[in-house]
Amino acid sequence: MSKLVDNLIERVFPRLRRKPQYAYPAAIAIFLIAAAARMGLSPWLENSTPFLTFFVAVLLASLVAGTGPGLAVVAASFIFSWYIYFPGPGWFPLDGSAVVALGSFVLFSLLIVTVVHLLNRRVEGLLDERMRSESLLQDSALGELQLEQLNIELRHRLKNTFAVISGLISQSARHTRDVDQFAAALAGRLSAMGNAIDLVATRNFIGASLNELIAGTLKPLVPPGKARFVIRGPETIIPGDVASALALTLHELGTNAIKYGAWSNNGGSVSVTWTLTRLDNDDSRFELLWSERGGPAVSAPERRGLGTTLIDSGFPTAQVERRFDEGGVQCSLVAVLRQATTRRTRGRAPSVR
Repeated sequence: MSKLVDNLIERVFPRLRRKPQYAYPAAIAIFLIAAAARMGLSPWLENSTPFLTFFVAVLLASLVAGTGPGLAVVAASFIFSWYIYFPGPGWFPLDGSAVVALGSFVLFSLLIVTVVHLLNRRVEGLLDERMRSESLLQDSALGELQLEQLNIELRHRLKNTFAVISGLISQSARHTRDVDQFAAALAGRLSAMGNAIDLVATRNFIGASLNELIAGTLKPLVPPGKARFVIRGPETIIPGDVASALALTLHELGTNAIKYGAWSNNGGSVSVTWTLTRLDNDDSRFELLWSERGGPAVSAPERRGLGTTLIDSGFPTAQVERRFDEGGVQCSLVAVLRQATTRRTRGRAPSVR
C-alpha cells in the first residue's frame, strides 16, 4: 500500500498536474462525485452544513490536479452550495448566516488550496533534487569509467609514441652523418608527431580531424606568398595511429618540396586534396593526392633514405604511389576506411583496414 501511495505522489500526480487537458477533467470528476455525495447525504445533513464533501473535493483536486483545478472546484462548489442550499433552490434572498457560511467556505478552501500548492511544490522540488542527485551519481560513475578508459588509452598511446620516437631517433641517426642535420630532421618529425598527438588528445583519443591535421602539419613549412598551399576535401576523422603516420608522411613530402620541389622557388605551389567514395559494403575508399605545380624538374631519389621510407609506408594498409613529373611530385595515397572513419567531427573511434 505504501508503495502505491508513493508511486501516486511521486509519479502519477505530478505528471497529471503538468497536463491541463487531463487535470481539469479530473477536477470536474472530483467535484461531480462530491456533489452527488452531498446530495445523497442530504437526509442526514442540515442545509446549513452543505460543504462537508466539498472541502474534501477541494483538497483532492488541489493535490491530484493542481492549483488551477483546485480553484475551479472551489468556484463550482461555491456556486452549487449557494444555489441549492442558501436559502434553498434559487439565489436569493440571503441572510447573514448564509453569507458568513459561504464566506467561511471560500476562505478555508483558499487556505486548503494554498497549503496543498506549497506542499506540491515542495514535493516536486524534492523529486527534482533527487533526480539531479541520481544523475550526478550516474555521471560520476560514468566519468570514473571514462577516466579509467582514457588512462588505459593514454598509457597505450605513450608506449606506442615512445616506440615510434625511439625508431625515428635510431633511423635518423643511421641515415644522417651531420649532427645539425640530424637534429633538424628529428625536430621536424617530432613536431609533426606532436601536432597529430595533440589533435587526437583534444578529442579524447577518438581521432583527429584530417583538415586540422594537414593544416597543422604543413603550416610551418609553407613558404610566404599567395596560393602556395591549398587543401580541399570532406571533413573526416582518422584514428590516432593513422594520424601520426600520415603526419610524418606529409611532413616528409613538405620537407622535400622545400628542398627540391615546388616550395624551393618563388612560384611553386602544393595542393592536398582527398575524396571519400562509399563502397557497396558501407565502407569508404579514401584517396589523398599530394600535387606539386610550378616547381623545378624533379627525379626519383638515387638512394632510399628515411624520408623516402616514411613517405612510401604511408599509414597502415595504404597504397602509396609517387610520380616525378616535370612540374613536381605527384603522390597518391589510397586506403579503404570503415564506415566509422567517414563520420564528421563527432562519433566513435574510426578504424582502418
